[in-house]
Amino acid sequence: MVQITQTEEEIKITIELNRLITRKPDIVLLPTYLKFNNPPIFFERHLVQEIDEVASFCRIFKNEARIVLIKKTKGIWPEIFKKLSKEELLQKRLEVSDQVVQRNKERDEKALERYEIKRRNEIDREVRRETAMRERVKQFHEQACRDAMTVAPKETHMKTNGSNSARSGGNRLGTPIAPRSLPALRTAAKICVSFSSFKYDTPKRESQEGVPRPFVVEDMNNVREVNIPTTAT
Repeated sequence: MVQITQTEEEIKITIELNRLITRKPDIVLLPTYLKFNNPPIFFERHLVQEIDEVASFCRIFKNEARIVLIKKTKGIWPEIFKKLSKEELLQKRLEVSDQVVQRNKERDEKALERYEIKRRNEIDREVRRETAMRERVKQFHEQACRDAMTVAPKETHMKTNGSNSARSGGNRLGTPIAPRSLPALRTAAKICVSFSSFKYDTPKRESQEGVPRPFVVEDMNNVREVNIPTTAT
């Protein structure tokens, strides 16, 4: 069962569904053509005037399919569908088939173009990201080189000064010093050696008898002098 109503702006077509739709129906909307195919339901009509195929839409509900056609020119149409003979209907179907093929081709081309644009944008974004990363690494490397070149002369200068100081110190240490004059040799000399009669016995062990002898200092008057002659060398 099909119900058709219209207003000045749109045409509403309601198609009753006798069973649950399990797959997407084949719907074709052209400026002067309409087709709804969901076996065993097939609804096809040629319109008297043109519609806005982009603004028109179809909604599938549980028990019905609702097609809303937006008119390009507002107003009430005296007739909505054309009355065609079988030969004209076959001819129109061929024309519509060609239009559908052409439209699908254009749609695929646009989809491919959108995909290529999206892919190109992704590649450009990745290239920019890698370029920026390489540039940051290059700047970091150049900055590290500049820092190294800035610090190196100071260290070299300090090392040069240190090496010069060490070299001058080494030169000072290595400078020969004039030997001092030795004292004149003595031809004869006399050495006095004194011996005392001091005697000290080490203490005995505890296991031994007796007690250690106390420290005794002999009389210094008993010290003898001995003369030992020496010869000059």
